[in-house]
Amino acid sequence: MHVGRSVCWVVSAFGCTLILCIAACGGGGGGGGGEGGGIGPIAAPPAAAAPPQPAAASPVVQPVPATSRVVADSITSANTGAVYTLEIYLPASYGASTTVYPVIYAMDGDAIFNPPGSRFANFRAILEAHNTQAILVGVGGTSRRERDYLMPGAQPYHEFLTQELVPHIEGSFRADASTRVLTGLSLSGSMTGVALFLEGASGALTFTHFLSFEGSFDSQTDENNDLEQKMYDARGTRPLPATLILTRCDNPQECNFGNVNDMYERLRSRAYPAFALTQRTYPDTHVGTDLPSFTDAIGQLFP
Repeated sequence: MHVGRSVCWVVSAFGCTLILCIAACGGGGGGGGGEGGGIGPIAAPPAAAAPPQPAAASPVVQPVPATSRVVADSITSANTGAVYTLEIYLPASYGASTTVYPVIYAMDGDAIFNPPGSRFANFRAILEAHNTQAILVGVGGTSRRERDYLMPGAQPYHEFLTQELVPHIEGSFRADASTRVLTGLSLSGSMTGVALFLEGASGALTFTHFLSFEGSFDSQTDENNDLEQKMYDARGTRPLPATLILTRCDNPQECNFGNVNDMYERLRSRAYPAFALTQRTYPDTHVGTDLPSFTDAIGQLFP
């Protein structure tokens, strides 16, 4: 009997090591009919796992930019008996903040002095162009100009402004009571001066800044001068912590060129302590003066 022997091979493939052995019989092999010890097939290694795919990036959400807005309102005055429409402009920063804002009260807010926009719309555009952080209140009632802006109606109208409108706005919005601006053009421009005189005589200022553009002080020269005299007599040497900006256009025939200057010189001669007085002249029309006057005043008050 022949002793068999084993032959082994070491096979390495795909990082694996296999030992294959064949048992061989001694002696001559016959023809193809004899059993032979063949090499079996090598099993293929398992396929490597595919690397994990990175998670899809979350879409970047862009913040919605803040925008300004206009609030429509109205108020019924117990002092004048009239209903006044209001348009209140809030700057874009208002909604996301907790701060208080100075307030600009624009009489004749619904008037179309410089088409196509109303006085309120034109002033709003100026504030947005300069990124002025202030609330703008357009006060309607242009149809009542000759009743509300001239004495004796100017007295109850001023009480409407100070006793009704200002508390209404400050009770509804975050308004800075330390900066209240009143502005008017032509008849409402002289009404702005009347408001200063009435408040100065009373000893209590509701508004801090008075912007009188092309004021029609000659519409009631005696009454306006009398009101200013009462303010002077009442204050004596006490400070008048207010700012008055007077503007006019430069055509003596078509503008309130002379009477605005007369009021300016009258007030300048008083030398009220703590009173800031400015006069500017523009090469424009009577109503056209409104826009550059407001632009420059805003630049001065809110640099």
